[in-house]
Amino acid sequence: MTDEERQRAMDFIVEQQAQFSVNQQKGEQRISRLERILKLMVRAGRRTRRQLRELDERCEQRFAKLTDALTPLADAQKRTEASVARTDASVAHLTKRIDALVDIVRSERNGKS
Repeated sequence: MTDEERQRAMDFIVEQQAQFSVNQQKGEQRISRLERILKLMVRAGRRTRRQLRELDERCEQRFAKLTDALTPLADAQKRTEASVARTDASVAHLTKRIDALVDIVRSERNGKS
């Protein structure tokens, strides 16, 4: 191998090492950027999870309040339905008595006619 060939081989090796160094530095920068992105994503995930947990707690509290408010209404509805049923029974009984009275009045009128 001549001096010129050795020099070209050394220049080639130095150039390859320089290119390798540049590529390695770009790779490290990419990794660093990806690490920053990953940290941001983890923080965003944690923040979202915390917000969802807080929202779930608020919903549970509201649901409990709503349940507490609806229980007396349901009880009142049951009492109202029972009262309506009693009223319906009374009206039915009264209707029968009125019908009986009407029958009596008709029979009396028919008898006097």
